Amino acid sequence: MQTFSAHIVIVGGGAAGMCAALGARQHLRQCGIGDEHVQIVILERNARLGIKIRISGGGKCNISHDGDMMSVLEKGFLRPQERRFLKPSFFALTNRQVVEWLHQHGVATYTRPNGRIFPLSGKATDVLSVFESMLREHRITVFTNALVRDVERQESHFLVHLDDTVFQAQAVIIATGGVSYSKTGTTGDGLRFAAKLGHRIVKPRAALAPIYLTPSPPAELVGISLRAVKLIAKSASHTATRVDDVLITHLGISGPATLSLSREVAEALENSPVEMFIDFFPALSPDDLELLLCRMQHERATQFLRTFLEEKLPNAFVPFLLDAAGVEYEQKWSHLKKEHRRKLLQVLKAYLLGVVKEVPLERGEVSAGGVALSDINPKTMESRLVPNFYVAGEALDIAGEVGGFNLQGAYSTGWLAGVSAAQKIQSGLHETLIQNFRTNVE
Repeated sequence: MQTFSAHIVIVGGGAAGMCAALGARQHLRQCGIGDEHVQIVILERNARLGIKIRISGGGKCNISHDGDMMSVLEKGFLRPQERRFLKPSFFALTNRQVVEWLHQHGVATYTRPNGRIFPLSGKATDVLSVFESMLREHRITVFTNALVRDVERQESHFLVHLDDTVFQAQAVIIATGGVSYSKTGTTGDGLRFAAKLGHRIVKPRAALAPIYLTPSPPAELVGISLRAVKLIAKSASHTATRVDDVLITHLGISGPATLSLSREVAEALENSPVEMFIDFFPALSPDDLELLLCRMQHERATQFLRTFLEEKLPNAFVPFLLDAAGVEYEQKWSHLKKEHRRKLLQVLKAYLLGVVKEVPLERGEVSAGGVALSDINPKTMESRLVPNFYVAGEALDIAGEVGGFNLQGAYSTGWLAGVSAAQKIQSGLHETLIQNFRTNVE
């Protein structure tokens, strides 16, 4: 069994882990502490760093989200307790600073109208290459294929156990991610380490995940994308909605509205069945839509009703909507009965897609749940229970919306954890220097 010593050991080499290392080293350099005096180590279980960065945004990498940090928090994290927790870290490392790193290393970026920031090349690997270059510039020691088995607390340090190696560390930063997409290495190891040291773990749930339905959608609808519709999730005690695009899949639904709503659906599903509906005309109230239908019935009396729907919606959906409303496919407006018009109105405002079968945790882009926020100091990312033990990124009980918010959360919490750990290391080094000076004088 080999034993190594390091001042700071970071478990996980994703966005949070890499930023933790960079934050720690930059703080130490600003304090005049040479790289040779403080060893910073990243232990990554995969063969390469930043696996989730590589696959984010479909391989294009949605780097972050544009705007001042308060607006980013409000837009990206809908739960007040998450916004309050993240605020110190989001101002410790901002979206503009991350973008500036990329520009300084020759990676141009652009911002889409919806605020999402991407590399101009459309390649996530370009973004990751910048982080890898910065780790080399900051003299961070990286071990890949380094599967951590346990983190053990000693009186004055930690022991980080691998299969045939032990690292003795003054500070440990957990940046292992959550439990979604296990193929990327996020298998919940960090949560297990934190739980063993006494931290409360909020049950992991899917977030930014597809939703599987029963019955599954008809083959005729698979692959259809519905633009700017309202997706409605309704259980016995709760109704949640999102307005955005919805993609029909062979197992259920996906797309931005679905991903955004999936966390609430997964939570509601634990207590009661959840039904999913589509409002095809979210900009119109039921009364306004009824007026529109009445006007169409007057102005287009001799035309087929389906023609109007085909102008507004994907054609493949029209037969299913008419059937749900009890209207014949060749029905003309002039023959539309009042009760059928009212039923059509109901269908257009709340078309039943199906009952939720599953919100698959393993398919979530991120996972909610993790180390309870109450156990972590948001100003430092240090545990309130175990000194010199830090948690960052998706291992925390936080999950943001689609749009680069979760990566920014990983960068910022990782950076703050690294800086905070380095401050303690710096303090310890100064105390050692003072003690040595006093000993020499005596």
